[in-house]
Amino acid sequence: MTIVPLPIVPRPHDDEALSSWIGRIAARYDLEADNLLTHVTGWNRSTVGAAERLDYHKNAGLEVALAQATSVAPETISMLRIAGEDGSASSWHRTTVVWCPDCVRDDLSKRREVYGRAIWRLGCCVLCPQHQVLLEDACRRCTFEGKCGFYCSDGFHGLACRICTRPVGPVRGWQAEEERHEYIGAFGICITPSLNRLVLALQRDLQAALGGAKLKRSWGFTRSAQALLSAILDLTLCLVFATRVRCEPRILLPEWKPGQAFAPVSEPITLAALPLGAAYGVIAIAAAALSSLESGKQCHHWRICGRTTVVMDATSLMVWLPTAIRRWLRSRAIQWEQPAGAALCTVIAAVEKGAYPS
Repeated sequence: MTIVPLPIVPRPHDDEALSSWIGRIAARYDLEADNLLTHVTGWNRSTVGAAERLDYHKNAGLEVALAQATSVAPETISMLRIAGEDGSASSWHRTTVVWCPDCVRDDLSKRREVYGRAIWRLGCCVLCPQHQVLLEDACRRCTFEGKCGFYCSDGFHGLACRICTRPVGPVRGWQAEEERHEYIGAFGICITPSLNRLVLALQRDLQAALGGAKLKRSWGFTRSAQALLSAILDLTLCLVFATRVRCEPRILLPEWKPGQAFAPVSEPITLAALPLGAAYGVIAIAAAALSSLESGKQCHHWRICGRTTVVMDATSLMVWLPTAIRRWLRSRAIQWEQPAGAALCTVIAAVEKGAYPS
């Protein structure tokens, strides 16, 4: 099939999500992203959810068609995918839209439209790497979480609340200053510049692990990418079960092909299944706990369930966890990369013996 190149195609930004770039192209023609993909494939296949899937799963045929329609090399298109190409990282990708308020402000002032950064799609990203501020997932006007999305407006790509329909944009005056200086996050964590640096370091290494790259540092003696991902998954489950924090159902729809039965895929609970504030709390606690196993440094604090503020480290986490969950974590830690597993088991054993006050 001969594909006629589209006359208007904005170039992708280096840090842009593939789904965002497709959405910006579609906006030039007043189309939805999936409808644009239906057009470039000749209207002969289902493309429902295809734009979102391309962020974590390579589709050679669809990408070749997209490359021909946009005159952009397939290699350039593939480079917009920052975490895996085989779909194995699908559970780490958010199904809700988050954004950095400072990036949105810059986009609107420079380009008149907003583009989605690839790293925003990952559940392990809670702070903007450029501006080092908390990402947002709720409209500031009606405060509905996870109800914002990208849309087409006069040929440009915008970001708006689906409830009140107003565009997401910079908030001026006292409201912005008041919200920017909120220091108590989820799980009673006191957000400080030093804690943000620790969170940024862990989210950077989680991104590297998901993309198949090497870690920049060791986390509690955990040096390999797969070992870090496994440890974070286990710690996330512990914190979710202990607090009963709300989780988003992780049922993904794979690409449907003629003759195949419809089969939704159930995904494990990862940071992408959590609200943004809860995800920040899990990353902060996990980063502090794992770092304390190796370095012994104890420089961050949290207030557990309204109690007196305590040091945020592996010991305080094990003391706080319910007995059944703590013992489950010990059974998992035995399988961790050594000596990380042994170090955590030592802490758990000390807590079980009452060596540390609860």
